[in-house]
Amino acid sequence: MYRAYDVHKDNTLPFVRIKRLELTNFKGVQHGILEFNCAKEFVPYDTKSDILGLYGQNGSGKTSVVEAIRTLKGIFMGYKMSSLVTNAIDVNAECAVLNIEFDFQYRDGRVATVSYETKIKVIEEEKKELNAIDNGEKVKIPQIYDEIVKTNIYADKSIGRMHTIIDTTTGKLLCSDSLEEYYFNNKDKETVRELEYLKRKLMDDSYSFIFSEAVSETFNVKNLNGSASAYYEILSELQLYATSYLCIIETGASGMVQLKAGIPFYLPDNGLVLFDDKTILPEKSCEIVEQAINSINGVINTIIPSFELVLYKTKTITEKGEEAYLLKLMSKREEKIFPLKYEADGIIKIVSVLAVFTWAFYQGSTTLVVDEFDSGVFEYLLGELLQIFESAGRGQFIFTSHNLRPLEVINKKFIRFTTSDPNDRYCKLKNIGATNNLRDLYLREVQMKNMDVELYKKTKSYKIARAMQKAGEEMDPSGK
Repeated sequence: MYRAYDVHKDNTLPFVRIKRLELTNFKGVQHGILEFNCAKEFVPYDTKSDILGLYGQNGSGKTSVVEAIRTLKGIFMGYKMSSLVTNAIDVNAECAVLNIEFDFQYRDGRVATVSYETKIKVIEEEKKELNAIDNGEKVKIPQIYDEIVKTNIYADKSIGRMHTIIDTTTGKLLCSDSLEEYYFNNKDKETVRELEYLKRKLMDDSYSFIFSEAVSETFNVKNLNGSASAYYEILSELQLYATSYLCIIETGASGMVQLKAGIPFYLPDNGLVLFDDKTILPEKSCEIVEQAINSINGVINTIIPSFELVLYKTKTITEKGEEAYLLKLMSKREEKIFPLKYEADGIIKIVSVLAVFTWAFYQGSTTLVVDEFDSGVFEYLLGELLQIFESAGRGQFIFTSHNLRPLEVINKKFIRFTTSDPNDRYCKLKNIGATNNLRDLYLREVQMKNMDVELYKKTKSYKIARAMQKAGEEMDPSGK
């Protein structure tokens, strides 16, 4: 990992926000650009929240945004890319392209833009398993390549025009010869050979070259000249942001609740704890969970009156002989205590996201991304939570939803819509008056189609009814 805390010993981490996202050939989106409100309206350091609510019909690219951000988070953290990403890449395209742009605000008053772009392609290799018969079966493997980092920060930390600081599309290791002088005090032949080997191997193994642990350690060990420059800081800041300040909650969380497979509990900076009947955590992790529960109990009581979370702990020994705790998450209502899993799904959903939602509300550099935020949540409460985040929050909140209540309660500048055009997936409704009801306008546009882009691929009720009748007849064992 890049040594972000070494670079930022004086606690000068910037205020970070996503301000633009572009998807190409990714998860049903042939091309789409999302511009966030913070890209158009300057928000001074740690003063106001930024929200992006995304609406549209099923299969129109809402979840694609969440998955794209999750994929980029994994890249920045230096993780091996999951083979599941291959399912998100358009089968008719050579590759998918993800481009993300950030706003960096430093406490010394500097305001910078940082962008990262990468291509992801799929290759097929023969399945390799020990003692397996070679039957020609192949597996799909994702490869990350052509990574580009741009910024308007120069090596002396001054702010100027946007320029490329890393470009692995060239024949060079990182970029041009002149720029590489900023990265190394002494780029010896051994270092060059090592990095050239890593560049080939990491792509084959589904890792980012720029953000891989192997390359970051090579930079650290080889006395990177940029350790005192803005270029090195940018890489470390992106990695630290993805690791500690970017939280993503996908639809699988709701699925686990509905299937009673466990209760997901999201923690800022510590990821996910899944509470089931066998949740065992070491003492330090247990303390973090306990502190989070104590902190949010006051919030929970204002949302769900006479409700409190209780954590039961039992000392145990792991298989490795280490001391740990067996944990159970309980619900307390009017002195009655029972397992939280017996509560309604909507209450469990609120409990599972509340700690990280509260942290994003409080901490300005935190970005929280939630797919189907409305799932299981009473629409009036949904509106209240969003209004509170907009009016008094400081972080960034990105969500998808089917419930249209938020269109009536939060500022129109925070709402975007999907279209039925895969080459132009995302849009913002234009020419909206201050007194217009966005919900009514959206529903009217779905029916009337007055815009240049189509928001909804209209269905015909009689065709649906006829198709269901025919399918029912085919399934009827009596043959009537």
